[in-house]
Amino acid sequence: MADEEPVDQKRYLEESCKPKCVKPLLEYQACIKRIHGDDSGQKHCTGQYFDYWFCVDKCVAPKLFTKLK
Repeated sequence: MADEEPVDQKRYLEESCKPKCVKPLLEYQACIKRIHGDDSGQKHCTGQYFDYWFCVDKCVAPKLFTKLK
């Protein structure tokens, strides 16, 4: 049993939290569609990307820290 590979709880919890962050995900996807085809490279969706992951992380954090040793 000591040779078992530990399971990454964070990935599991992220998947369970993603449905709670649909609004930021849709905003990110809308941004991607808006800038698709921009050849200048000046437009980006960094803010929307970080908003989405902030939402996921905010949901995961309290659950994750109770599982860590």
